[in-house]
Amino acid sequence: MDIGDLDVRQALHAGETELAVDGVAPVRRAIILNLIGIARRFVLASEGADGWANFVQHKILEERDYLTDLLTLVVADLHRNILGEVKAMLDQALTTRIRGTFDAKAKYVGGDVVVLDGGSFIARQDNPGSCPGVGWQLMAKQGQRGIAGPRGERGKDAPVIEKWIVNRGDFTVTPVYSNGIFGPVLNLQELFAPSQADTVAP
Repeated sequence: MDIGDLDVRQALHAGETELAVDGVAPVRRAIILNLIGIARRFVLASEGADGWANFVQHKILEERDYLTDLLTLVVADLHRNILGEVKAMLDQALTTRIRGTFDAKAKYVGGDVVVLDGGSFIARQDNPGSCPGVGWQLMAKQGQRGIAGPRGERGKDAPVIEKWIVNRGDFTVTPVYSNGIFGPVLNLQELFAPSQADTVAP
């Protein structure tokens, strides 16, 4: 049986439930209803407003699928590029070696860091040559001395000890400063305690 021989649109409008095809036994209701459902979902673009609406909707879905695939590819590419850049930065950081002051007689490789004339340089490649030069990348350099700011006002004189408060009972003394503030208490008891030599009988 050739499904293309069925006049589905005729069945749709006439409401027929069975059709004969070239004298063959009637097609079952389920097949007809299935074909009618297909005809309702897919209307040719040349058949009125419904057809054009279906055509436009189909094109919108195609564009959506295309943009979805495109965005998927773009995100995947960005992900790969970011991972590549991060890996390169980590590799460079892990291979960095501090070599101290630049020595023209020494051998340097990419990633070596040296200091010279107040600046730090990192080797861009193996055997970078003299520093500074095309084989070195300046990392940081000491800037020029800035302009001195205005001179500040003279500060107040620091307080001085004016007197001591002596407590003979517990062998402590407390300084009193010229601004009236008491200083820390000094315990002098150990200075007046008898030594071991004094306690030994002659």
